[in-house]
Amino acid sequence: MLKVTGLSIRFPRPGGAVEPVRDFSLSLGNAEILGLQGPSGCGKTVFCSALLGMVEYPGFVRAGSIHFSPSGKAPVDLTRLSERAWQGIRGKSISLISQNPIQGLNHAQKISTHFIDAVRAHEPETPRAACLSRAESLLDAALFSRPAEVLRRYPFELSGGMCQRVIIALSLLHKPDLLIADEPTTALDMRSEAEVLRLFRWIRETFHTAILLVSHDTRVLSRAASGSLRSLRLF
Repeated sequence: MLKVTGLSIRFPRPGGAVEPVRDFSLSLGNAEILGLQGPSGCGKTVFCSALLGMVEYPGFVRAGSIHFSPSGKAPVDLTRLSERAWQGIRGKSISLISQNPIQGLNHAQKISTHFIDAVRAHEPETPRAACLSRAESLLDAALFSRPAEVLRRYPFELSGGMCQRVIIALSLLHKPDLLIADEPTTALDMRSEAEVLRLFRWIRETFHTAILLVSHDTRVLSRAASGSLRSLRLF
């Protein structure tokens, strides 16, 4: 479903360019969890940004390819897509869960607004009631006992673990083929971490979504996998 071949990402700078990702390759199958392990600063997040066509300027993909084959569609090389083409993939076929759940939400907007905007980004004609119905269903799956109440709250009224579960629910609105989780448990306590990792196993089993789980922590990768993880170290 995802095949990365010889990927190199370069950042020009005075005195010589830097390549945090150099000649890197991996493959990820449907409904598979792949662990990407490595120390802080080794290029994991830069690699994830390339999978979403979001390498920060002035960085660019210098070499290699990223072939993505969403279910039922022909493979495409993500390194060659226009921004217009990306609009039909980013947040729909490929979703991202970022490192900091609290910063990942707009604290001036209610949780309900986040869900409505996320649905309408790819399905603009969807009625508000239908958006909220989908939101409640996914929040319930994300271990919220009162999802309707969560929708009425602002992000600053939720804990870090709750915000992370909200972001996971948001990432599932369009049933993505690939879910990228970049250090998704870094800011969480042990209980919240366990809830989030259990959610990843449920997502794989329920939606048959492939998950790229990025972490510097071997323990997190092992707990997420429950024996089904392939672990890959990136230097």
